[in-house]
Amino acid sequence: MSLKTHNRTFTDTDIINFANVTWDHFYAHTDITSLDGSIFEKRTAHGYFIISAAAGLFVYPNKGPVAANYGLEECRFLRPLYHNDTVYVRLTCKQKVDRDVASAEHPSGIVKWYVEVFDALTDEKVAFATVLTMVEKKQETFVEMTSEKIESCLNKLSADSKPKWGVMSPQHMIEHLEFTYKIAAGEIQDFEIATPEKILEKVHNSLYNYDKFPKGTNFPLLEKDKLESLKYPDLETAILKFKEQRVKYLDYFKENPDAKLKNLVFGELNKYESYLLERKHLNHHFEQFGLI
Repeated sequence: MSLKTHNRTFTDTDIINFANVTWDHFYAHTDITSLDGSIFEKRTAHGYFIISAAAGLFVYPNKGPVAANYGLEECRFLRPLYHNDTVYVRLTCKQKVDRDVASAEHPSGIVKWYVEVFDALTDEKVAFATVLTMVEKKQETFVEMTSEKIESCLNKLSADSKPKWGVMSPQHMIEHLEFTYKIAAGEIQDFEIATPEKILEKVHNSLYNYDKFPKGTNFPLLEKDKLESLKYPDLETAILKFKEQRVKYLDYFKENPDAKLKNLVFGELNKYESYLLERKHLNHHFEQFGLI
């Protein structure tokens, strides 16, 4: 299936501006007094301007799954295009290719697009290219943890709720989350990162993938399968303190959007990485107690 775009007419100004921006002042683009004896008839559009203008006809401007331009595999200019020529583009998806991701970025693949540029007056193909775009894969693993969703989940939790794995009680789970929000809000930072330096980057970057935390993951400050003493008299109080602490975490990054804070497992986290951790962490424990 292909998509046909609307038209665009090239102007003298387009060509001259592209020459000035790129410093490509080849005579066919900038010196129309020198065209005698050449293959060009009038002021000629740069080949790469044609491809760039073609992209402008089909690129969606808003932030979305398309992460970046990944390059070209083939590109041909079949005949010159001049000022006042009008073109349109036919865009066809050729191939989707998986891509290994090891750095701090979300899972993505490469989509190859066959781009054909046509003269709108004659419908003659005048250029073509295979354009590669890096596209983020759709995130379907985690429930977004908005304040409304968290409230909905907590309304399902009772002191009698049983975990699907692990030894935590509902109140232990809530108090654990409150404690991690204190770390995320910068209130607790006097600790050493528990993850060994040689694997810290890999562990940190895992925040960007869509893999769930393994069941039974042990918190570094706790002995395995051992519970801390409860701080609050009941679950209702613990939930109230949890909500208050989450507000402090959100407020901290509103006031300090460029801050980086230490995390016990993942090292230094910025605002976005803290959000990724929050999403994974709440999904892990809310799933543990059957709340999602």
